[in-house]
Amino acid sequence: MTELIVTATAVLAVAGVGAAWYFRRKGEQARRRAEQLREHADRLTLQLVAAEQCVGHLAATVIPAVAKGGPGGTGPDGGLPVPAQLDGTPLAERLRAVPGAVAAAVGDVRAQERTAAQQAAAHAAEQVRQDTERRIAQVRQESVGVARAAVRGFANNVVARAAKLGRAVSHGVRRHISDEAYATLVEIDHLAQQMLLTASGYSVLAGDKLSRRWPATTLTDIVRAAMGRIEGYERIKHPEMGSVVVEGRAVEAVVHALAVLLDNALRYSPPAASVHVSLEQGHHACFLIVDDAGLRMDDERLLWASDVMSGEQRDDITRLGAHPQTGLRVASLLAENYGFRVELTAPNIYQGTRAMVVLPKNLIVDPAAAQPAPQAVSRALPPKAVAHAAEAEETPGRTVPTAPAAPAPEPGPAPAPAPAPDPAPEPAPAPAPAASSPFAEAAPSAAPETAPATTTASGLTVRRRSPAPARAPRPAAPDDTEPGRPAVAAAWAAGTRSGREGERPSPTSADAIRTSAAHPTPHDGADDEGN
Repeated sequence: MTELIVTATAVLAVAGVGAAWYFRRKGEQARRRAEQLREHADRLTLQLVAAEQCVGHLAATVIPAVAKGGPGGTGPDGGLPVPAQLDGTPLAERLRAVPGAVAAAVGDVRAQERTAAQQAAAHAAEQVRQDTERRIAQVRQESVGVARAAVRGFANNVVARAAKLGRAVSHGVRRHISDEAYATLVEIDHLAQQMLLTASGYSVLAGDKLSRRWPATTLTDIVRAAMGRIEGYERIKHPEMGSVVVEGRAVEAVVHALAVLLDNALRYSPPAASVHVSLEQGHHACFLIVDDAGLRMDDERLLWASDVMSGEQRDDITRLGAHPQTGLRVASLLAENYGFRVELTAPNIYQGTRAMVVLPKNLIVDPAAAQPAPQAVSRALPPKAVAHAAEAEETPGRTVPTAPAAPAPEPGPAPAPAPAPDPAPEPAPAPAPAASSPFAEAAPSAAPETAPATTTASGLTVRRRSPAPARAPRPAAPDDTEPGRPAVAAAWAAGTRSGREGERPSPTSADAIRTSAAHPTPHDGADDEGN
């Protein structure tokens, strides 16, 4: 029993000792843990203080410096200096990254500002440019309008004066019977027609329409009228084309355009070469073809001319230069305004250039609508008095012949005037060779004063001699003048048919004088060509 008690006591003693050791150990651990927590708290306190100082330095120094574009940090690596208490902590790494992030953000903001500023400047510049271009266009439009008005006014004035000169020539022909005066008047009319054609071309370029009015006219008369406005017409050959009649509203435009093409063909051909005019009738259009034997236009200039004639290239009147080439431009505008086409091709069968006037069927009328031309008109040569513009149209790409294109000789020998004691009928002309000229010469025949009057293509009354008291014979004129030759009389008969006067001569008076306004205006449609 005693042993049992001793054993129990020993066990309890051992258990007590074990419990005491255990609780002591636990106490030691708790003290150490508390010491660690205290140290950690102290360290956190120091780190917090260091972080506050670092953030303060960041806010007060680093960020403003970065915002101003300066260096963000002062550390050895150029970054933010971090206190030793924060070394090795994530906060230290993040604090060191702050200056770079701030610099990047500031850079982005500045880039955006620069972009926005550039866009604003570009927008403002574009707005200024558009306003400037609009203003320049407005000023240019006004200047072009002023230039057009000035050219139109000058051209219309020239047209009016040339038309008045033409009427004065018409009256002079009736007042002066002598052949010498007649030849002089023909030369004066030559200059007047040059003025009319040139001035009317500038009027078209300035925006006007042709105001001269024609009835429905055959292509034969149209070709002869165009020939009557140019020099060197003797070299032009064409067949009879009376079966094709052009509507009256387009006649003057076709005459003007054809005169330009014929003049170019003559001027850029050798002096002895002929210019051939032919007609091809198609299903939808008629083709009036002009072929020359000159140097053909090169491809570049031919392309330019094609662009002009097709309307793809339009130069306003202020860009024609000091030596304007107006002929093709005028022909292009007339073709566009009146519904026909003008085409240029090269080479042709003569290795020259071909110009073609395409007349659609809507411009072709019944031949019965054409007013019949008098016999003198149908056979007459165009007069030298009816010439092309004073300044030659220069077609690009071709070289002007070195020798001037002199007029070809008359188709037949001109009969010398025979002195007559009385105003007997003029002698009949010698027949012209059939192959030397496409036209036959014609001379006015004698008729009583009461006979019906006939008119020439220019609207003049064909003079007829009436019996008069006998007078002394007069000496013959010098040979170089050759007054009274049929070619001169026939020449006066052709040209711009019914173009110089708005009214036809009375059929009951052979010497009727056309009335006209004392001061014709540029819009006198019967007399003027420029509008």
